[in-house]
Amino acid sequence: MTVFIDKKYINIVSSQLDKFSWKKQDLANCRCPICGDSQKNKTKTRLYFYEKKNKYLVKCHNCGYSADMFGFLQELNPSLHKEYSVELWKEKHGTKNKSRLIGESEMLSLMKKPEFKKKQNLLKPLTSVNLLPKEHPCVAFLEIRKIPKSKWKYLFYTENFGSYMRLLDPSCVNYPAGERERLVIPVFDKEGNVVGAQGRVLTMKGESNARTTLRYVTVKADKSIDRLWYGMWRANPKKRVYVVEGPIDSLFIPNSIAMVGSGAIDNIHDRFRDSDVVYVLDNEPRNTQIAKYNEKLIKMGKQVCIWPSEMLDKDINDMIYSRSWNEIRRIINANTFTGLEATFKLTQWRKVI
Repeated sequence: MTVFIDKKYINIVSSQLDKFSWKKQDLANCRCPICGDSQKNKTKTRLYFYEKKNKYLVKCHNCGYSADMFGFLQELNPSLHKEYSVELWKEKHGTKNKSRLIGESEMLSLMKKPEFKKKQNLLKPLTSVNLLPKEHPCVAFLEIRKIPKSKWKYLFYTENFGSYMRLLDPSCVNYPAGERERLVIPVFDKEGNVVGAQGRVLTMKGESNARTTLRYVTVKADKSIDRLWYGMWRANPKKRVYVVEGPIDSLFIPNSIAMVGSGAIDNIHDRFRDSDVVYVLDNEPRNTQIAKYNEKLIKMGKQVCIWPSEMLDKDINDMIYSRSWNEIRRIINANTFTGLEATFKLTQWRKVI
């Protein structure tokens, strides 16, 4: 099978690749030999090898380089590429004609460029919220949550998120939490391709099944991406950037991006490496996980928003019911701290009853 040959040659060529390592059984990464990867941070490893459709693909999240193993080896190691080509040919035609050399036409067929799912293909099964009738439950949900209508163009609807999950990632089988209608929040890369999506259940506060249903389900279309960031390519790195906990919260505050999964909290994209970044976590003093995340950010020297005691709402979406986005932004800016002052404010915040 091609996947075994690909993995064999990944391991062979790995000696030429700086900081190469297998992260999972079917996912490896290293510093990109094509662009050299980050020149500021020599620990950055943004070239990924990942399995898709019974073969390995290669993609760099710094320079955008993408290829299959045929194209990658052809560029990196021509000698190894020739061995790889012959082994692929043998797999395809058997070993009866070992003496026959692989032909140019067969070479071209083998080096077929990998196909990545494009934005228009992965949005096609969804319905834009802007096209839904006024009485639709999804429209009602957005209006109740006070999502700005100017941001509805980024939101979609599906009757069955489970089916959409399997379109993005065929390995998402037997996932009952996704088998229902949901608001869909696609995550795009800088070329406008869908690389993931988050489905938000349309359950309203107070409904009986709210606690038995996962509110958010996230799926990645491109498994070579280690972490997903929402709104990253809309934000201007030359202005103050607000990092909030969820995509919906990011729709209220201008120039916000959202962590899709808190694992990304300490690894913001290089796009914002030199930006004025403020981390704005939820206002939940009794949530030990949020407190630990804030502590970690403070130790890293980051700017964090520590909400004032008079703020009782748990997140930005709750705050928007009684305040304008401009007022919320002013509160964030007035309560942004670093270092010892941030540590002191965090201690006071955790004592809020």
